[in-house]
Amino acid sequence: MVDPIKRAMRISTIQVDQATTPFDISFHSGRAFRTESESVVLRLGYDNGITSCGESAPRPYVTGETLASVTELIRDRFAPRLLNREIGCLEDVASVLDDLERFCLHESLKPYHSALGAVDVALLDGLGKLRNRPVAFYLGNPSPNPGAAHSVSVPLLPDDKIRELFQRFRHYPFTHLKVLVGDDLTWNVDRLALLRSLFGDGVDLRIEVNGKWCFDQALANATALKKFKISAVEQPLPAHDIEGMRRFRTETGMPVIADESLCTLSDAKRLIESRACDILNIKVSKCGGLLRSRAVAELAFSARMPCQLGAHVGETEILAAAGRHFAATTDLLWIDGGYAFLLFGAGLRKEPRKELEGPGLGLQDC
Repeated sequence: MVDPIKRAMRISTIQVDQATTPFDISFHSGRAFRTESESVVLRLGYDNGITSCGESAPRPYVTGETLASVTELIRDRFAPRLLNREIGCLEDVASVLDDLERFCLHESLKPYHSALGAVDVALLDGLGKLRNRPVAFYLGNPSPNPGAAHSVSVPLLPDDKIRELFQRFRHYPFTHLKVLVGDDLTWNVDRLALLRSLFGDGVDLRIEVNGKWCFDQALANATALKKFKISAVEQPLPAHDIEGMRRFRTETGMPVIADESLCTLSDAKRLIESRACDILNIKVSKCGGLLRSRAVAELAFSARMPCQLGAHVGETEILAAAGRHFAATTDLLWIDGGYAFLLFGAGLRKEPRKELEGPGLGLQDC
């Protein structure tokens, strides 16, 4: 029920900025070499003095968006449709997002999902502050599995750098690693052998391909890497090769995680119906925000397909906080929450629920 004392508020100001924060170490994946965060931060001001924040982490190889395209779309096309909109309940937030999506489709303004995600997070942050509720309140009941494991990603680094990272990680009690792999089979084998020798058999290892392998290459790597007890393979083939992913999981018996292949609810339906994967990797930014991520998770659960919460490399604290609220209300296998620890020297958050005490996202600076 809406509190009658706190009436709806109107969006009065819109600010769009690009956020770049240097990493402690460079992060080299199969798709990009990054030395700093790359995000667009949206700040909304309301007529009652409340301000709220959202974030887009656009990746051209995922949704097709860039920092420039997201900035332009929000500033030039979304802003006129956001100004003076009233926000007083969850239905208002959903209505604004649906209106913006219909506008994008009508005007053929594709792609737009990461830009829409920034608006989603900002509106939910604002609504939570208005009603003195955490964002998680609007996402559903608390997760029955609040202890989903955090995993740390290991970028494409030479052996000496991996050994340095091991010394950095060794005192932290994490149990899951996501290992980025490359095109060279021998190098991948040596890489997994090194990590197993350092971390032992007690750590779960899964590999991240970023859609860079062809089918034969994927089969060869699966055969060679199985001995390292790989728990899953993330995006072994290009995003569009749904049939190839189905064949890969059938022929190798290795669980497949869909990442770049999953951005929308229709993508999730196609992956599930095609039996092309075993796990869906939901990322708040690429999936169009928290409400659309929730819809994907609900579809997956209805089909008895598990999900993990992913994160784009270098997301700021805004998307990290949004992810914690999502994790608190969603039954997940894993949470890719190790980027802040790896890239910025920050500690991983072992108990996400403790971050949910304040209104909105619970951030001091928004």
